[in-house]
Amino acid sequence: MRNISLSNAKILVIDDSKLNRTVIRKTLSELNFSVDEAEDGESGLERSLSEKFDIIFVDTVMPKMDGIDFIKEIKSKKRNDFIPLVLMTGNDDLNAKIKGLNIGADDFLQKPINQKELVARTMSLLRLKRTHDLLFERNMLIKKELEAAKKIQQFIIPHDFSHIPYPKISGKYLPMEDIGGDFFDVYKINEDKTAFVIADVTGHGIPAALIVTMAKMIFSVYSSVTESPKELLSSVNKDVYKFMFDGQYFSAFYALYDNKKKILKFSNAGHTLPLLYRSSSGKILSLDTNSGFFVGIMEESYYEEKAVKVEKGDCLILYTDGLTEMKNKNREDFGEKALAKFITKNRDISGNDFCSKLLNEVMAFSDFSDKSDDLTFMFIEF
Repeated sequence: MRNISLSNAKILVIDDSKLNRTVIRKTLSELNFSVDEAEDGESGLERSLSEKFDIIFVDTVMPKMDGIDFIKEIKSKKRNDFIPLVLMTGNDDLNAKIKGLNIGADDFLQKPINQKELVARTMSLLRLKRTHDLLFERNMLIKKELEAAKKIQQFIIPHDFSHIPYPKISGKYLPMEDIGGDFFDVYKINEDKTAFVIADVTGHGIPAALIVTMAKMIFSVYSSVTESPKELLSSVNKDVYKFMFDGQYFSAFYALYDNKKKILKFSNAGHTLPLLYRSSSGKILSLDTNSGFFVGIMEESYYEEKAVKVEKGDCLILYTDGLTEMKNKNREDFGEKALAKFITKNRDISGNDFCSKLLNEVMAFSDFSDKSDDLTFMFIEF
């Protein structure tokens, strides 16, 4: 994008009146602006599409193509460019001005042309364009930085769990924006023990993504230090509290599975309750604790720890509230009951096939394009 200043602007005047074109060219040329001319809408459109202009003055009534049709065409063909369009009119018809504004005109200039008004409107629109172009360039830079952040986040959130032979693990992560505030992870503690974590950071975008990155590292460190889920959450909370932004925190569920004892120990920091499917009875159990505070709210926080026996054929789903709070057109939540019913009904489906079918079920229930939160879940089969 060309970086304009107020002294090197390039202006196009489209008018079938040579007198009007001459007045505008002479007036603006004295300010060292480059002024080009076109005598009808068609030739003006051709020049507008092949060259870069910073302002276009276009007459309302012209042969071949009038000003209204010119604006419609230029707006449809140069959607991403901001070029101030000034519609010149010989009458003071309010309805005509409203029509012009509705189809994309940025300003009006009354004829016969007043030179002082011409200069004032030109300078004002050039300042507006310069501000727009600077913001556009900065937004493009932010977009590139967000894309880099997205790649980093996609790298740190696991997609392949094949390094864990047992239990079988699969999952889905769909951020609301390019980068999100949910994460999950799996830690191979030793030959017999595997740990799982899922968390949901408040907010979205860059602040949430930064917290995700730091929190994930801290969980990874403490997973190798302690085998007590409640002690781990307390330690993570104490470290996380030091760098959290004002008003930010996250929920988390952490569990440790001992394959030798067939025991799952777990602790919860304000997170949605995971669902454990019992193959022997076909029933669903919510893994509840007297849940502690969210992580990061206060420096010292204590959590309860519980344990359940796990049998072959059981399965566990960890998820964030973005899954159960997906809404349909009636603003009804998908809900925990629908999730439990889906697990029971589809227990014969395994791994990524199960995850894909659950995602399709949620998408069929809701207007997925209007989701207001990250959607994250992990499926663990024993």
